Amino acid sequence: DVQINGKHLLRLINEVLDLSKIEAGRMELSLGEYSVRDIVDTVKASLRSLAEEKGLEFVAAAQESIPPALGDAQRIRQCLMNLAANALKFTKEGRVEIWVELQGETLLYRVSDTGIGIPRDQIGKLFQEFRQLDPTITQEFGGTGLGLSITKKFVELHGGRVWVESEVGKGSTFLFSVPLRTDKGSAT
Repeated sequence: DVQINGKHLLRLINEVLDLSKIEAGRMELSLGEYSVRDIVDTVKASLRSLAEEKGLEFVAAAQESIPPALGDAQRIRQCLMNLAANALKFTKEGRVEIWVELQGETLLYRVSDTGIGIPRDQIGKLFQEFRQLDPTITQEFGGTGLGLSITKKFVELHGGRVWVESEVGKGSTFLFSVPLRTDKGSAT
């Protein structure tokens, strides 16, 4: 318990520091070539036990023909991890699926779940810092309200965008697109 809570606290501190750097315009991407498949495999391996613990089907894959990408692999991994962890957290039964494909010169990352879903009028508030949609949901599922905000900012630093499609009681699909080869170096 101490180790788990220590890791959670460290993750929270890092998220707040990342947010501060982004807001100050001092967040720089560490650009390099990366494998989309490696990112998907790492996220799957990291979250597999959580899916098994909840009895959820967890599928993660990427289109075969994606060439090496250029971007900040650590930040892209963090974005995908945030979305997939949320999907697992808010899904009580059914399935969570990660899929990545190349559309022209754009990578499309998709995380779909059969979870609780999000009311349409609340979707616009999802990506605000420290924002939880409903205090009762926060009590049941936990969280800080930082993961989606940071994901949005990292995706935008890559020159991409993030959005969600959802229906209450049927699940959600979170998507983000980034250029296959990002040419942005910092948040300035």
